[in-house]
Amino acid sequence: MDEKTIDSIFSGSLKSLPPVSSKIVRIFTSSTFTDTTMERNTLMAQCYPKLKDYCREKHGLEFQVVDMRWGVRDEATDDHMTTELCMREIENCQRLSMGPNFVVFLGQKYGYRPIPTYVLSSELEMLRMELESQGMDVNVLDTWYKKDSNAVPPTSVLQPISSILKNFNNKRIPKLQQEDQAIWWDTMTKMQKLFRKGAQSLYNSGKFDKDTMHNYFMSVTEREVINGILNVKNTKNHCLAYVRYINNINLQNLRKAGLFLDILNRSLDNEASRLLADLRDERLPNKIESVNLQRYTVEWIGREGLDPETHGAYLQHFITHFYRNIVKLVDRAMRKEDSSAQGQIITEILQHLHACNNSVKVFYGREDTLERIKAYMLDEGEKPLVLYGEGGCGKTSLLAKSAGLTHTTWLVGKKPISIIRFLGTTPDSSALTPTLISICQQISYNFMLPFEDIPDDLVPLTAHFKHLLTLASPEQPILLFLDSVDQLTGTQGNKLSWLPTRLPHNCKMILSCAAEETNPTISRDYHLLRRMIDTEDSFIEVTALGEDLAMDVIRMWMKTAHRDLNNYQWRLVANAIAKCSLPIFVKLVFAEICRWRSYTKPADTHLASTVMDSIMMLFERIEKQHGRILVFHALAYITAAKSGLSESELEDLISLDDKVLDDVYQYHLPPVRRIPPLLWTRIRNDLPNYLSEREADGVSVMNWYHRQFRDTAKERYFKNMNMAMYFHSMIADYYLGIWGGGKPKPFKYTEIQRHRFNLTDKEGIADRKVPEQPLAFYSKEGKLSRYNLRKFGELPYHLVRARRFKDLFENVLFNYEWLHAKLSSCPLQAVLSDFEDACNNIDDQNLVRELMLVADALRLGGAILGNHPDMLAPQLVGRLLPEIGGNVNVKMLLMACDKDGAKDCALLPLYHCLHTPGGPLKYSLEGHQFAVFGFCLTSDFRYIVSISNRFITWDLSTSDMTRDVNPGIEGIMQQLVLSPDNRYAAAYTNNNQIVVLNTLTSEFVTISNPLPNEEPVYGVHLMNQYVFIFGRMGWCKFDLRGNLLGNHTTPEDSNQWQILHLEYTTLSEYRIIFWSGNLEDSAMLLHAYRSKGALDPFEFHSAMVMTSDKKTLYACSTKNDYRVTKYICEKSSSYWEKVCEMPRAHNDDVEYLLQLKLDRDEETLLGTSGNGFVVWFLESKSDAIVMMLPNGIRNISTRMMCSNSIMISGTKNYAVAGVRKNLYVWSLETSALVKVLDAHFARIIQLEPLTIGNWNSVITSSIDRSVKVWNINNIFEQVHVIDRHELQIDSISLAEHCNLAATVTRGCVGIWNLQSGRLISKLADSPLGAIVTHACITHNGKYIISTESGNVLIWNRITEQVLFKEEQPGVRQLTLIPETSKFLAVSRPSNPPGVESVRTTATLVVRNIPDGRTMFSLEYPVKSQTGVPFRQAVLTSDGANLVVPAADKGNRDCVIVYNAKTGVLVNRIPVKIPGLKDITSIVPMPHRAHWVGIIGSDKGSIMDINKKKIIRSVPKWSGNISKDGKHTLYAPSRGGLDLIELKKGTTVKTYIPKVAEGVFTVISMFNRTDDYVLYYHSGRKTIRVFRSSDCEMIANYRVQAELSAIDSTYDGKSIVLGTVDGCVSVLAIADPQKPEMKDYLLNLPSRDEQWKKKMEKQRAATKFKAAARIARVTHDLVHVVRKNNAFVEENDATDEEADQ
Repeated sequence: MDEKTIDSIFSGSLKSLPPVSSKIVRIFTSSTFTDTTMERNTLMAQCYPKLKDYCREKHGLEFQVVDMRWGVRDEATDDHMTTELCMREIENCQRLSMGPNFVVFLGQKYGYRPIPTYVLSSELEMLRMELESQGMDVNVLDTWYKKDSNAVPPTSVLQPISSILKNFNNKRIPKLQQEDQAIWWDTMTKMQKLFRKGAQSLYNSGKFDKDTMHNYFMSVTEREVINGILNVKNTKNHCLAYVRYINNINLQNLRKAGLFLDILNRSLDNEASRLLADLRDERLPNKIESVNLQRYTVEWIGREGLDPETHGAYLQHFITHFYRNIVKLVDRAMRKEDSSAQGQIITEILQHLHACNNSVKVFYGREDTLERIKAYMLDEGEKPLVLYGEGGCGKTSLLAKSAGLTHTTWLVGKKPISIIRFLGTTPDSSALTPTLISICQQISYNFMLPFEDIPDDLVPLTAHFKHLLTLASPEQPILLFLDSVDQLTGTQGNKLSWLPTRLPHNCKMILSCAAEETNPTISRDYHLLRRMIDTEDSFIEVTALGEDLAMDVIRMWMKTAHRDLNNYQWRLVANAIAKCSLPIFVKLVFAEICRWRSYTKPADTHLASTVMDSIMMLFERIEKQHGRILVFHALAYITAAKSGLSESELEDLISLDDKVLDDVYQYHLPPVRRIPPLLWTRIRNDLPNYLSEREADGVSVMNWYHRQFRDTAKERYFKNMNMAMYFHSMIADYYLGIWGGGKPKPFKYTEIQRHRFNLTDKEGIADRKVPEQPLAFYSKEGKLSRYNLRKFGELPYHLVRARRFKDLFENVLFNYEWLHAKLSSCPLQAVLSDFEDACNNIDDQNLVRELMLVADALRLGGAILGNHPDMLAPQLVGRLLPEIGGNVNVKMLLMACDKDGAKDCALLPLYHCLHTPGGPLKYSLEGHQFAVFGFCLTSDFRYIVSISNRFITWDLSTSDMTRDVNPGIEGIMQQLVLSPDNRYAAAYTNNNQIVVLNTLTSEFVTISNPLPNEEPVYGVHLMNQYVFIFGRMGWCKFDLRGNLLGNHTTPEDSNQWQILHLEYTTLSEYRIIFWSGNLEDSAMLLHAYRSKGALDPFEFHSAMVMTSDKKTLYACSTKNDYRVTKYICEKSSSYWEKVCEMPRAHNDDVEYLLQLKLDRDEETLLGTSGNGFVVWFLESKSDAIVMMLPNGIRNISTRMMCSNSIMISGTKNYAVAGVRKNLYVWSLETSALVKVLDAHFARIIQLEPLTIGNWNSVITSSIDRSVKVWNINNIFEQVHVIDRHELQIDSISLAEHCNLAATVTRGCVGIWNLQSGRLISKLADSPLGAIVTHACITHNGKYIISTESGNVLIWNRITEQVLFKEEQPGVRQLTLIPETSKFLAVSRPSNPPGVESVRTTATLVVRNIPDGRTMFSLEYPVKSQTGVPFRQAVLTSDGANLVVPAADKGNRDCVIVYNAKTGVLVNRIPVKIPGLKDITSIVPMPHRAHWVGIIGSDKGSIMDINKKKIIRSVPKWSGNISKDGKHTLYAPSRGGLDLIELKKGTTVKTYIPKVAEGVFTVISMFNRTDDYVLYYHSGRKTIRVFRSSDCEMIANYRVQAELSAIDSTYDGKSIVLGTVDGCVSVLAIADPQKPEMKDYLLNLPSRDEQWKKKMEKQRAATKFKAAARIARVTHDLVHVVRKNNAFVEENDATDEEADQ
């Protein structure tokens, strides 16, 4: 396609459109029938299935063969339509096929030469006269040809055979049938001779030209070759020809020879041979390329002549050649195909442009409506125009006509961009998101903008779309024509919120939408549009055509079709049109009357009076004509399909449907048990234009073009629910692939077949040649080539509707392989909608709960699964393990995750470590590094925008983080506001900066404090075009680019009143609230300004709230108490008028109010008081409902009129508030507090309701840096707690001999059970203000050594007591000494402030465990540099020596060696290594005790500490080392990972090639057994695991939060991760090559559903033991105290005695 054509398509021009590239390879095979049976059967059995697979797997194309000779029955000859059908099919193949479209097989037979079905009556008359003049009897022609005067010019029609010979099709009485058939063939031969004789003599006398004469001599095959090859321009890419010559045909056996030659009167038919030779040997080779023509010569052998056994070699060569050539032509066509994003969008636009052209072709009338549309197109209006009316009223054609006229006549001289979409007719125009993306792509192309800027997410996408419309200019206006907006799917909440209700200049939009008074569901979107676009002029009702216009249209159409009717027939049409003149009805009437001949009997000319009845009649007629069962099933399959069926899918389905095959093959046995393609072709041919072709899942499918057809088909075929389930079930079986890939399907022979063919068996079995249906297709090399999108799209839909839930669960929704494949190829929403569909159709609530668990787990993992579908197994396992008991299907899925998921990601969680759905917490949204001081919901409730020192946006439907913008400010943002159109957000920070963010493009502007005298900023306010920044004494107005537009000062005396709040509706309507500025005085003042002037100032105190129209307010205005009063101010009024006092709360005389709020619908007034909350229901005028907080818990005010908020649940039965760290839930019925939820780790800052549609939720943000979404419906459900620390984990220490680990956070040491994921205890010596820096756990798990606030402690882990404590400030290293009960602690003082580098002394102390006795201590000089990590002392591999990095007198690096047992100095070695500036660390060499590695910044050296010399340098060595001491890993922070051999320093293996990703923190290490290499990348947040043996990556694990500590377990089976959110997760390395890992996972406690109960028992036992221990300690204490007391008393007594 050239540049010019592409430009023209993108501009939406309807001129000279190229054809749409289809997804089909469709080949017409032309041949004579009897002499090519062997070849055709072989192709059908051996070649076509392979080609089908090849096209489908390699290119995603459908492969179809049209063989009109196969399975042709006598009925087909009855109406003489075969030849015409063949020609139409050739045209279809040429139009649709990608690559090859016509293959001809020619032998030595010219073939069947039929007599014409239609003859011009004038031509027939000439022939009659000529023949009569020669004395021939022409009665036979008069009997069989009838003149049809309805044709223009009149045409004579050959009558159906059975209309004259009644038994021609009577299979029930074979004898009568044979008689009639013999008569027919005899009669036909007579007519043939007459025609040829007449034509020849008319040609001789010059009255016929050669072609007219040849028409009467030509065979069907020649006609096919003319249309398929001889008249074709480009045969090279589309046509193949095979010519076969048989030597020595035995003419003795005439019956056999007659199959291969044309025989006439027991000898060769020379005329036929001459015509064939001319075609085969002259015209064909002259036209077709020699590479596309293949000749064969074979011998005649035996009685049969040709037989697969005797001619095996020939057949083999033939099918191989055929296969290769077809493949070559398909590949060639696909190479030209543009499969880029641009190519796909071109296909999409073209489909709509062609549809538009087709609609325009038949358009007629409606001039006045078109005038109105023209006026709209040329005026300055800014609203969209809506065409509405009932289904079938012609909205689509009117819209198409307008699009056509705009381009050609209305906007001449301009270059409009026309965006034409017939919504719902292509897969990319059926759902909103892809539709908007394709529209944005089309606009972007015209303005040369990159496609990459188009967001995928609906809200930013909608905004981007609206932004693109502003690019329209007078020369290049943007015109949108969107048909059937009500057909769009895939939107939540307000379905039409994406529509711009005000269009920018030079932009016009015409929509069409269905509206039927009697059908409120269909009209829903129309009523929505009425509310959104409130001007009457913007709506045009499209009504029925009316009788006169409808009759004019029919006459026009008839004229174009060269048809007419007789008077009686015209009267019938007029009567029908009088009852209904809808265009769809007119179209159906036209299609029916086109079939009427002038001689049709009145009984056969009947018209219905409604659309549905007309369609019913059409179906009935087709059923009569083609067999009821065949038509019923074929149309039912199309109707049942979710998004239509392709031709080959339909043929496959019918070929699997024995009800149909039994009917079709009642009387004979087919060579292949499949439906003959011709049968469906004939049916489709009788449904012209009623089945539309569109693309779905990358395949071209057929579907009903209009809703009315679908409804009628459902009404007719699915009345009986069991029938509907039968079809859904059959389609489900097909996509399950039960009979695919050569698996034969059994069937029962019919009685007639058994009788006719003397069959003894009742049952047969036959391969139906249908393809297999894997989840994905792989190339020969085993590489994934494509996914089976058709299966993903259709299978779940049909299993649900066939109510085959067991199959649905096992194969789809709880099947790991399915979920993984579908997630890898489709958006998450497509997977989730399968679950939603199932839930809506299942009654068993337990099953629905299981489905919702999995769906919500996918939703929660959405952000990760979107980019890492391989993370499916770890995500599901990590979330759903607690639900394994009692949920059979969830358990089945998790077992599959363990078994099959390991091949996609070999890191699988040992226990529940991710948030589980189903409880009260729906999502926890993490990502902020600081407190979240504010968040807003977008107006469509789809997104949360939140602030800390950055802006983060989350998608509420999936919990994905969709935007993360760091504006690089110093402070923390305080208040967040969104503009009304949600395109901008603004906030101010605690150091008075203001940030304005474009939420779509993530561009931001930072404004420094603009207020005079550096006054602090009090707040910001946003309009769609302006931002206002206010302080105590005034405010500034800026545009959104940060330009100052004006300053305003306060209208009040700023000493008495300071500004508290400011908000604008328009530039002339705004409000200011003033406050005294004194915390003791809550008096406030409201100034409200309207376009007509200011209202009187309104005084109130404590709290006030206004409705969104700003006409009503509620406030505390009574002195000395806190009652709430309602005021209104009408448009004309200039002051606030008191309406009434709200019902009093019983304690409002003393209980002060801090805040008033209204809910979203303004039906509820919500008050926050000092000790609780008050709720007023405004609609029902109920009493004030007072809800008190528990004693000692109070609401505090964060600023005037702002405090903790409360919300009412969507079901109006609960109230929920966030106070301190908890959520409090009250019953509104009783005002009682019913639940307290531990919600956050720190104070809740903000709480907002989310109760819209089916959401019944509350959102909270907190100082703990998270935003959480809570599901109120599940508020009383069990919470599956994940243990975590409040602070990030700094390090992990593992015990070798038990499943325990010690973690360090700043506040405490945590002891974790690594098998259950439980945080067993937190150890801190001073519970308040402890600063913990290091901790180790001994290998038996009995003792913990930690450093806390300048002390070294030894703990007894079991009693949690401190056994030893000694001061050692500034500890930098704490290490257990292996194989001993000792540990070393190294301390070093911090640098004085402002000093970068200093030489100081480190102290190393070795102590004994558990008594803490000092074994020895020593001091050595070190270099201390600010910001450089402490360089650790190491033990040599034999444990004999301590090697420390130290500093010599000149502060240069040196190495000192001490005896590890006594601390005696052994050696002091200066480090003189060329190129090594500073030592970063020292590594003991595992295999040589006297060797250590000296590691620099990017190179290392091996040193012998005995000989004090360098052995060798290793260039790329960053410090880690394998157990055998032979290898190290090199992972520079710029990216890449290599395995280096230490002996030569060479790269042995590359795990990750060098990629420029920027500089990130990377961690690389061997696991403890050296079987695996682990690599963490902080930019990607992924841990990659490589198998050491073959370098294969077996896992790419995306961590939930930034990794802060990682270690490998001693057995090498797992890795332990600590993250910044305080969680510890243990992941098994479930290497698929290690089968024992499957058993390991299976036997974990978390995989045992009884485990919880066991744990609870164990906990009870532990509690009992603890109680016993406490009792014992108490008893001992009492004993000691008593003893002491007794001792004291004794002494007192002695003293008294002494006194006396």
